[in-house]
Amino acid sequence: MNSNPAVADLRAYVANCLVAGQFMTNYNGFLLRDTLKFECEGRVFTLKQSRSVVERKFNEMKGKFCETTEIIVSNVGRNEVQKCLAAIDRICWLLSFAGLSKVMRYEYEYPDGSSLGMQDAVSGTVEFFRPTLDLRDGRLIAEFIQQTYPTYVIHERRRRLNVVIDYLLQAERSNQPTECKLIFAFVLLENLKESFARSKSIPYVKGFFRVSDAPKARAYGFEELLQLMLKDVGMRRGLKRIVKIRNEILHSGLYLKPHSKRWAAYERIHDLLREYVLRLLGYRGNYLTYVSASNSSKKL
Repeated sequence: MNSNPAVADLRAYVANCLVAGQFMTNYNGFLLRDTLKFECEGRVFTLKQSRSVVERKFNEMKGKFCETTEIIVSNVGRNEVQKCLAAIDRICWLLSFAGLSKVMRYEYEYPDGSSLGMQDAVSGTVEFFRPTLDLRDGRLIAEFIQQTYPTYVIHERRRRLNVVIDYLLQAERSNQPTECKLIFAFVLLENLKESFARSKSIPYVKGFFRVSDAPKARAYGFEELLQLMLKDVGMRRGLKRIVKIRNEILHSGLYLKPHSKRWAAYERIHDLLREYVLRLLGYRGNYLTYVSASNSSKKL
């Protein structure tokens, strides 16, 4: 047997992914909808879910690191392994955004079945609260990955998309105080604003983004830059209330309103961020709104 073939299958092991399958697998007459297939970078990625995910035993999994998923890529050359692993890591970030649960690759085997590969030290837990997409719809999830992956690659570095998604995951961790959720959301707005301005080559002079590179040129305000950022993806929003809450909580560390008001503020800001990221990724389709507890959808 040739232990070093020119091409072989690559199998990656992934944790904390709660998506349903798109296709059925027959296990001796027992059918499980456990498989998704999508194409990225000219390759087909086959994602197979564990039985616990298919049977949606999420309450047993929440708050734990759970081995949920295998991703198989066929006919990979030895010099293509790292490129395929990088693609799988991007897919994991997109799946993390879809479910707001930290999806990560923790091990791979190449060639598949050889016991050769590498295991990584990772940390993260299953979360399931108000996902961005309907995780029960495997077809939708496969379309989301296939549709947004090319745009993710374009914006990955200049808009720091892994950082963007990770901020949302931190905000959505179980038992996170609402003030902390708001702080993560506002820091993410700052992050997005800054990366947007730099991606558009807006001059940064003496600590401010300015309308020109002259030292005394007018500086953009926080709200003004946010409006430009939203307009760039076709969004128009009134931001005065959000800016007022942002100023209060970042300057004092507190938002002195009843919890119902604080939670309502976070819901609105999360939905703003959710829609912006989807638009930035070029997504077209249905998504769930946070304010509806992910029970109602909108279409982009």
